[in-house]
This record gives sequence, structure tokens and C-alpha cells, in this order.
Amino acid sequence: MNIKDFVAIDFEIMTPARTSACAVGLVVVLDGVITLKFYSLIRPIPDRQTKLNTDIHGITPEMVKDAPTFEMLFEQIRELIGDLPIVCHNRNMDINVLRDCMDYYHLTGIDVDNNICTYELTGLNLKACCAKYGINMGVHHDALDDATACAKVLLAHEGKVVSTVGVGGLKSVMMNKANRSYERATLDPLADDQVADKSTPFFHASVVITGTFEAYPNRNELGKRLQGLGADINTAISGKTTLVVMGNGAGPSKVKKIEDLRAKGHDIRIMYEPELKEILNHGTD
Repeated sequence: MNIKDFVAIDFEIMTPARTSACAVGLVVVLDGVITLKFYSLIRPIPDRQTKLNTDIHGITPEMVKDAPTFEMLFEQIRELIGDLPIVCHNRNMDINVLRDCMDYYHLTGIDVDNNICTYELTGLNLKACCAKYGINMGVHHDALDDATACAKVLLAHEGKVVSTVGVGGLKSVMMNKANRSYERATLDPLADDQVADKSTPFFHASVVITGTFEAYPNRNELGKRLQGLGADINTAISGKTTLVVMGNGAGPSKVKKIEDLRAKGHDIRIMYEPELKEILNHGTD
């Protein structure tokens, strides 16, 4: 087959309905190298199914009630896939979820028929494939871990050495690390009289920024903007956190932490990039 460029995809669904996607993971492979990963929770399309799959993937309705819809995420997903073939481990599941969600929202632009199924190639389930090729599959039924494992299975099946780099190689990886760090001064909240606009949700909020944002690639610069609106920027989610600004790739562990704190009575709001942009760009467009 000798395929070197593709996108591996995995969905988790909230109910047996294929339109109930509640998480997606995508892994972009170029020239046989994993170059980019994308993860997001999804607010499922409502259905009348009563059986939940929470016991399989750990995602609860509460965890996704404020998540972006598939329609909101579609443009990012479409851009990541582009003209590349879609690879999944069980096309009857993942391709049908993608197709059915697109149909529900009347979306086009992804060739869902351009796909490869590693289950059909190997005849083995994902766990058995990873064992065969010595692949660390991470947490099974975590959409990003499963998509990553699927990508590595295809590369191993093709006889390629599995490697992962950031886009642009080592320089880009180091730049990305720098873009996720804070200057010490950003972590010191301003006095009230230094905050010009006290009307936003960030005023007097204990804020954690997690994941990546298309419009705000530098974590410190985003932190300083929110600090200027009265936010107390913190580096970890805790009992004092009141607002989490959540971007791509935040991962299920952080979402689980929020869910656990909410269950204990902590009022934590989640804000995604569209609302963040609306607030920060208000009056400037």
C-alpha cells in the first residue's frame, strides 16, 4: 500500500446512536511521521436513547454540556483532513459517525469514502494490534489515544518506523513549549484600579488556560490579556478555579478534574475559543 500521508480519526459516542459523538481525536501523519494531534469533547446531538456509554469512555453528559458542537468543530476537522485519506480502526463505527454527524448538520467538504480501516487490514482489535507491534496504546477509549494507536498500527503494518515530531521539527517543538509558558508577572493579579473593563467574566475570576488556540498561540500573551481584564491566572486546576479557558488538546484528564470538582460543589465555568474571541474582540472589529 505504501501510504505515508493520512489522518487517523477516532470518535467516542455518548449513546448507541452514531450521531451522539461526544469526543474526537485526530492524528495527522505526513511522510510517515506523526506531525499533529487534535482532541476535543463534543456536545452530542440529542437523541432518545437511554443507554449511555459513560462506563466505556468515562465521559458524562455533564462533561460535554458546554462543549462545542460537531458543527462548531467541523471547519477545524475539515482543514486537518483536507485531501488526505482517513484511517480508523473499524470504519463501520468512525466513518459512519463522521458521515452521520455531517449529514445531520448538512455539512460537506470531507470525502468520507476515502478511508482505510486498520481492523480490516490486520483482522485484530486495536489492543491486539498494539501488542503485536509493541505499541503503547495509552488509555483505550480515549479518542486521541485510540487515534494515535491507530496511526501507529498503520505505520507499523506498512513497515515504517513510528516517530512523532511537532510540525516543523525540533525548532517548532521548542517554540511550542515556549508558547505554553508564562512570565512570572503574568501570574500576579492586578489591583482593581488597574482593570479598565470590569464587565467581563474574567474580573475576579481564578482562571486556568489549557489547550491550544488558533487565534492565541502564545499562552503568556493570552494570559496577560486576561490578567488585564482582572483574571487571576493559575497554572493548574484546583478548588479555587472558577473559570477554565479550554482550547484544543486539553485532554480528558483535565476535564475529569473539572467534573470531580463540580461534583464536590465547586462552580467552575468552561469557556471555549469562540466565546473567548467574542469577548476579547468586542468593539475592535
